[in-house]
Amino acid sequence: MPVGALPRPHWLLERLRRRLLGPLFDRLGYDLVPAVPDWTHRPLSARETEALIAAAAACLDHDLSACGLTLPEGAPAAVAAFWDLIGGAPVAQRRGGNGFNGALQLYVLMRALRPALVIESGVFRGLTTWITRQACPEAEILCFDPDLSGLRYRDPRARYHARDWSACDLGGLPLERAVGFFDDHISQARRVLEARARGLDRLIFDDDAAAHRLHAHGGPAFPTIAMLMDAAHGPEPVRWTRNGREFVYRPDGPEARAARALIARAHPFDDLHAATGYSPARITYVTLRDPGEAT
Repeated sequence: MPVGALPRPHWLLERLRRRLLGPLFDRLGYDLVPAVPDWTHRPLSARETEALIAAAAACLDHDLSACGLTLPEGAPAAVAAFWDLIGGAPVAQRRGGNGFNGALQLYVLMRALRPALVIESGVFRGLTTWITRQACPEAEILCFDPDLSGLRYRDPRARYHARDWSACDLGGLPLERAVGFFDDHISQARRVLEARARGLDRLIFDDDAAAHRLHAHGGPAFPTIAMLMDAAHGPEPVRWTRNGREFVYRPDGPEARAARALIARAHPFDDLHAATGYSPARITYVTLRDPGEAT
């Protein structure tokens, strides 16, 4: 569906939101806003559209090069294809999940990696499954989430599992040509260790926030890859508070040390906000060392 054809809220509901429900929620300390995705707000003139695509492609070219990856068609063509594609996304989400920037980075990474198998941990409403399918039409996709009740898109060829990915038998699957995508608010150190134990060495992590920014993220997965790779941090625990609850991370813990030793490369992608104006993304591409390789 073209962006311009996205359904608008019924005029009566919109008037009710603006005049009654919005002020009520405001007094209670909440915002009541239409659940429209950020990509519905976009430039329409050719010059500005081309500038946005070119700026995003330049950032992505740099990031892909840093990861040792290339796109057969080049980043500008991939971004232009995504720009036309995202307007037809079957999932409209405003809170949680990926916005334009995160979806674009996932699309480009999957195009560059060309996996035969994608293991997706954390499905939410299904947008990232749809993005993965657009990028890799022939890939086998396994979707894991303890709660699949919020799905708005279900890929007809994917296999869905209402449990953690570590509890599933992956025997017989082409893990040497697989990519793991983790957007599940679980310790990223744990996911690195699980990936190595199961034969995956190409991983994509969402919500990879540095320790000094973790307080701003809901339900943070910690330690994040950025926290694991922070060589300047000593043994002092990292402490923060969110919604009245205190959290503590100890960078010298056994899980963190073991995961850190497995990581060969961890490249955080540019958040793309300066290039596109959309909400920043926090995607990081990770490769693991070959088994037996010295750290």
